[in-house]
Amino acid sequence: MAGRIDHTIIAVNRYEQACQFYAWLMPKIGYPQMHDYGVTRGWAADSGSFWIKQAGAQFASDTFHKDRVGLCEIAFRADNRAQIDELAQGIVANGGTILDPPREYDYVPGYYAVFFADPDGIKLEFVHMP
Repeated sequence: MAGRIDHTIIAVNRYEQACQFYAWLMPKIGYPQMHDYGVTRGWAADSGSFWIKQAGAQFASDTFHKDRVGLCEIAFRADNRAQIDELAQGIVANGGTILDPPREYDYVPGYYAVFFADPDGIKLEFVHMP
């Protein structure tokens, strides 16, 4: 079926912290199967997969910013608002940062989301739209 992303791969500088963060996050948002290849780790579901890999050493001083050319944010779809509220409670304790707390946003009626960052500052979102 066309129109679906099969997999996403992001490069991170803080690989061990990212592994711990995503090992907590991905099963909670619907990616239960983990695959570890040393410097690349991924989580899969029937709908696709999400991977992290160690960034090259020449980019060790680089940091993420959503307004640079490239990735702005990655949004994962929630089944309901309760999932978002539950996830938000564990983000900081698991190495992430809350950017904007769970609430209804004015994008479309009923748009409910939490915006957060991983250990490298990559912007993520967990969203429910009725």
